[in-house]
Amino acid sequence: MNLTLQEKDALTRQLETGVSRASEKLGKLSKTEWGIMTSSIKEIPPVRLLSWFNRCDKEHVSARFRCAESVPLEILVLFPVSSAQTVTEAVVKPFAERMGKIPNLVEATIGEVSNIMAQGLISAMADDFDQILILSVPEMGRDRKVKLLSQALEAYDGREDVLLMSHIEMYSESLSAECGMVVWVKIAALRNLFAKSQKQ
Repeated sequence: MNLTLQEKDALTRQLETGVSRASEKLGKLSKTEWGIMTSSIKEIPPVRLLSWFNRCDKEHVSARFRCAESVPLEILVLFPVSSAQTVTEAVVKPFAERMGKIPNLVEATIGEVSNIMAQGLISAMADDFDQILILSVPEMGRDRKVKLLSQALEAYDGREDVLLMSHIEMYSESLSAECGMVVWVKIAALRNLFAKSQKQ
């Protein structure tokens, strides 16, 4: 199924709003000013995205979120390990003495950073649709990008779902990093919310 131009524009606006909110929260968490830029959302068939990801051999750290309320959707955030380590160093720097002994520090930090980013998107959608949307706790993974995506797509149904991809650049005074955000959603439920919000 495919999104209309209006639906795609609305989701892009929600993502941009969510990214802006996430940068503010990351700034407070790490005690430094962050900038986050996102490319516009691209609707892409899963086979093409898997093929594209298969060209990348770099290990990635992922965080997967689910929402089962009025908009059944999933979010997968993917950081190259090098970016994950850079972001972790920046976020834990103010708390290095306390956090240095935490096992799997990179995964724990990326889980929290990804949660902030995913919650930013979900809160923007909730505001637009006047709905309460709740995400699951993140399920963490570490592997090649294509394997992480293929595992996450096990329940994807091309007759009912739409798959969206956005590339995100993160930067502060002393670092830069990147990640990808993949979102898939039940399009009938999404359209139902669009219709309700337009009547309000």
